[in-house]
Amino acid sequence: MTSSNRPLQQKLINVIMLISGAVTLVTCLAFFIYDVISFRQTMLRQLAVMGEIISANSTAALAFGDQEAANETLSVIEADRHVEAAALYDKDNALFSTYPSADSSGVPTQPPPQGYRFEGGHLIGVQRIVQGDDELGTLYLRSDIQEIYDRFKLYAFIATFIIATAFLLTYVLSKGLQQKVSKPILALAETAKVVSRDHDYSIRAKKLSEDEVGSLTDAFNQMLTRIEQQSIQVSESEERLRSVLNSAMTAVIVIDAQGTILDWNARAEKMFGWSRNEVLGQDMANIIIPEHLRESHWKGISNHNATGSAKVLDQLLEMEALHRSGRIFPIELSISKVRSNDTITFCGFITDITERKRAEEEIMLFNQRLEQMVQERTIELQLVNKELESFSYSVSHDLRAPLRAIHGYMSIFADEYSNKFDDEARRLTTIIMNNTQKMGRLIDDLLAFSQLGRKELIKTYASMAQIVENICDEQKRLEDKRDIEFIIDDLPYAFVDTVTIRQVWVNLISNAVKYTRHKPKAEILIGARIEGGEQIYFVKDNGAGFDMTYYDKLFGVFQRLHSQKEFEGTGVGLAIVQRIVSRHGGRVWAEGALNEGATFYFALKRDPIASPFERQAKR
Repeated sequence: MTSSNRPLQQKLINVIMLISGAVTLVTCLAFFIYDVISFRQTMLRQLAVMGEIISANSTAALAFGDQEAANETLSVIEADRHVEAAALYDKDNALFSTYPSADSSGVPTQPPPQGYRFEGGHLIGVQRIVQGDDELGTLYLRSDIQEIYDRFKLYAFIATFIIATAFLLTYVLSKGLQQKVSKPILALAETAKVVSRDHDYSIRAKKLSEDEVGSLTDAFNQMLTRIEQQSIQVSESEERLRSVLNSAMTAVIVIDAQGTILDWNARAEKMFGWSRNEVLGQDMANIIIPEHLRESHWKGISNHNATGSAKVLDQLLEMEALHRSGRIFPIELSISKVRSNDTITFCGFITDITERKRAEEEIMLFNQRLEQMVQERTIELQLVNKELESFSYSVSHDLRAPLRAIHGYMSIFADEYSNKFDDEARRLTTIIMNNTQKMGRLIDDLLAFSQLGRKELIKTYASMAQIVENICDEQKRLEDKRDIEFIIDDLPYAFVDTVTIRQVWVNLISNAVKYTRHKPKAEILIGARIEGGEQIYFVKDNGAGFDMTYYDKLFGVFQRLHSQKEFEGTGVGLAIVQRIVSRHGGRVWAEGALNEGATFYFALKRDPIASPFERQAKR
């Protein structure tokens, strides 16, 4: 068992024993070093004392050259078994006496430098022998250090005994004490193990102490409480998400960056024929992608994993999908990338568009049939238009000729025989002539109305103010005996066909002049305003007005809201206005009340290019 896998109790005992052993070992080592240093100094002092004694006893032998006395003096060294050799040198540094006396090979022929020192595994002592101021010779001593080695062995035995005893005492003490420390931790570890194994976050660790381990237990239990709450929230969120996914009207499929299916909702089960449990962990390409499209799918995933981009993301795509039965059907697909920390998933929203495709095909066939019908009706309409055109020419020529003849003959008849007519004959003659003139005007208006649909519009930027001013001047000349006030506001330029739009203004302004005939003073306001993308023009008068109940008849052909005796007219003018404005892409409407005047509006699409013309005109 490795150290990382050992139980906590064993680890605590090991730590305590290691610390105790280390402290004991360091203590023994410190004492050992201290004793060795002290013992070495003691050995030096002892050898120096011996050297002092031998030097003092050797002065006479050296002074008188008594070699036998010198040998006797050195023989006292036998009492110390550690001294291996000794020698006396005379004042000329010549070897005078040795110990042992029979062997001089163990001592140097010349005295070494003076002093006491450890050298080469021996203790060496060299001391000058003096008497008064005279130097008589030199003493050489060499001792082994076996005593130190013997002391090493003793210390080693003592240290081993102390360390062993300390280990034993430490183990016995730590065995009892570690339970107080490790038991709460082991209980906490056991609780964590059970929670990790069973995923049961309702379990709580038992608090056995009030120290740091107790605080750790409280924190651990609080963490379990938060995890339990979060687990409940996550479970509820997953349930809600699962309910949303299963209630979605589209199939929802979630895959990872390798194309493995992570989620699959109920609509996907119904659409593709595979249950959720069957497809989880499977490669999506082998489940729903037709074989001829799989290579492109795998290349797209590889490209995204290499570059981080894909052309199919966040787009609405139409493609083919594979049913479990092997049937291939059309789908509409939208893929979104979801990033959570360093994890990337792809969420696909899929709609079966089989019915829509079938409907599109039916619509296409219907459009083809409709187009054919339109072409047929267009041909028929062209024939009808030609017939109407022929009828218009017929009305223009064939009807005008008899009318002109009637009017001409009646004029001649009235001029030549008027003096023979009574009042009734003159009245009837006038009625006939007025009706022929009215019939002529009606034919002219009808021809003008019918030609509006065929005439091509030639548009340009026109000054509406100038057109209105010219028409108002003409109306003033025609009605020079009436009190008419024209109030003209600013009128913006418009992109229109000048000829036909002038007819609109003529009809609206002349109507205002006509229907204010019974007012002492006619007030006619002509203005414009801009609303949204439209330019709205209007003509407002204080004349007879009209009843809004009959508004739907206002712009119809031959529709009149006043009698012929009150106001003359053919009932075609407003219909012409509506036809012209409609061809310009605009609209017409009116507001009014009986005897309170009326306001007629027409709106044209706003053309921003007209603004420079307006600014230029104002300059």
